[in-house]
Amino acid sequence: MKEKKANVNTFFSVIKNLFFLLIFLQFAPTIFSNLKEQLTESISPKTQVGYITIKGMLSNSNFFVKKIREFHKDENIKALLLKIDCPGGLPGSAQAIFNELKHFKKDKPVVTLTENMCTSAAYYVASASDKIIAPASSLMGGIGVFLQLPNVKELLESWKVKFQFIQKGEYKTAGSPLKDQSPAELAYLQGLADGNYVQFTKDVAESRKIDLRKEKTWANGKVFLGAHAKQLGLVDIIGSYQEAEDALKKLAKIPESEEIKLVAPKRPSAIARLFGGEEDYESGSELSSKVATFLHETYNKFFEKQSTQHVMNQ
Repeated sequence: MKEKKANVNTFFSVIKNLFFLLIFLQFAPTIFSNLKEQLTESISPKTQVGYITIKGMLSNSNFFVKKIREFHKDENIKALLLKIDCPGGLPGSAQAIFNELKHFKKDKPVVTLTENMCTSAAYYVASASDKIIAPASSLMGGIGVFLQLPNVKELLESWKVKFQFIQKGEYKTAGSPLKDQSPAELAYLQGLADGNYVQFTKDVAESRKIDLRKEKTWANGKVFLGAHAKQLGLVDIIGSYQEAEDALKKLAKIPESEEIKLVAPKRPSAIARLFGGEEDYESGSELSSKVATFLHETYNKFFEKQSTQHVMNQ
């Protein structure tokens, strides 16, 4: 019986060692990569620059505002590079990021780099930068505001579906796709668009130092090629990453011979959210630690269950 128990213990010991070996092999590349990076930086230091990308439709500012603030507080971060490839989005989100960038650049420079598209709300964000760099073939501008008012009233009526509104407040249902808009409601909605447009153009004109009186030439909703956008004052430099790096070094007073290290925040992954990292991004080492702890606890529970069953079977 003792020999049988010893064999079982040996078996579980081997399984345990294999288990932790697999965990180590999974995270070893990250560990060694971080060690190599730290060693390299200790030999030849690099200047750290915050790096944030904005892609797709802009609908929420929380992530970007939070990371801009973190980079602002981090004394090791000397500047911020925005990489924007975005057709636009919600004006409120754009204005929130714009305001945060204006605060950031009081102490550290901001450079925006676009390769393909930076229009509408995305350009609102970019306009807060100290410099905007884009290739000649990029699409820039699109400065304007619009509201979409779909109307499915007749379609629903053809299916004998009718809606009746019970409301308090004359304009509460303005913009509803289930009804025709009255002249007063259309005037009200136009006023909202006009107000957003005034704020948009005012902020861009002040930040970019463009004559607001000539808004019909640069804020008429048109999208311009990068070369034309530069003539209008919407772009500073025609170029790509090299020009962006040169601008960062000049603005942040980084020696020409010194390399720049881009520090990019990580968005919360599905695994990070599982371990409570929904609001904050987590470094690879922190996440690896949580994963290893979780797997270790799972293994212990499994081992305890197997041991209990083994005792009961004796």
